[in-house]
Amino acid sequence: MHWRPMRPDDSATAADVANAIHLSYPEDPLVVRDRLAVYPEGCFVLADEARLYGYFVCHPWVLGEPPALNSALGALPEKPDCFYLHDMALLGSVRGQGHALTALDMVLGLARAGTFDTVFLMAVGDAHGFWERAGFTRYEAYRPDPAKGYGPEAAAYTRRV
Repeated sequence: MHWRPMRPDDSATAADVANAIHLSYPEDPLVVRDRLAVYPEGCFVLADEARLYGYFVCHPWVLGEPPALNSALGALPEKPDCFYLHDMALLGSVRGQGHALTALDMVLGLARAGTFDTVFLMAVGDAHGFWERAGFTRYEAYRPDPAKGYGPEAAAYTRRV
C-alpha cells in the first residue's frame, strides 16, 4: 500500500471514503473530480492493487478564505497566497500506521515546490488534536462563515512550510 497520484476513476471511491469518515460533511464525487481537474498534482490516494484506503486533496488558495464545502472550484484563484489542504481521509483500518504523516510530508513538499510558505486547512470533527500534534496552530483571524458548510466545531489551522 502506498500513496500514488489520483486517477479520474478513483474519484468516486475517494468520495466514498471521505463520506464514510466525515459523516457530518458529505461531499458529492463531483467535488473530488473538480479538484482533480483543477489541480491534479495535489490529488493522491492511498491504495494497493485491490483497494483504496484513503486520499488527500490540496491546492493553491487564499489564506483565511476556505472554499465552501460540497462545491466545485472551477479554477484556482488568480493570486493564491497559501497552499490549502482541502481534505485528508483515511479508513480506520489504516490509521496509526504513519500514512497521514507521509501524506502531510507530501503536502508540505507540494507547498514548497509552489513557493508557498503556509499551509492552510479547516479541521472538522475530532481532527483538531492530530493537526496540532502535526505542527499546525489555530488561525484565529478566520471567522467561521456558516454559509461555507462547516459546523460549529470547525477551526482554521495554518502551518509554516
